[in-house]
Amino acid sequence: GTYYPLTGMNEQVRQQLVDDHFLFVSGDPNLKVAGMERDWPEGRGIFHNKDKTFLTWVNEEDQLRIISMQSGGDVRGVFDRLARGIKAVGDSVKAESGKDFMLDAKYGYVHSCPTNVGNRYACICPC
Repeated sequence: GTYYPLTGMNEQVRQQLVDDHFLFVSGDPNLKVAGMERDWPEGRGIFHNKDKTFLTWVNEEDQLRIISMQSGGDVRGVFDRLARGIKAVGDSVKAESGKDFMLDAKYGYVHSCPTNVGNRYACICPC
């Protein structure tokens, strides 16, 4: 797959990500008040695989949002890809930094957005 940093993004790439409904944008008033849009667009980007069924958003609302999706009703396939992706990203973070994702025994995975605290999964299978 390919990682696309928001800083210095080519206009053709930006438009394709918009057309694919993958690009997140600045402007949410709640994120602004919380200080989560400081230095926009520095340090933000999107990764997706060649099939556009696995994506990661870097420093959008959460530090990292991992997304698995595909058309049809194969929920198991979407979940299996998500599980493999979470493990691969976690292994990469561990190899690079020596640290694991932040996991609290009571609250689950730690996020910057309070609505996403814990283990939050959203499976999307548009028909």
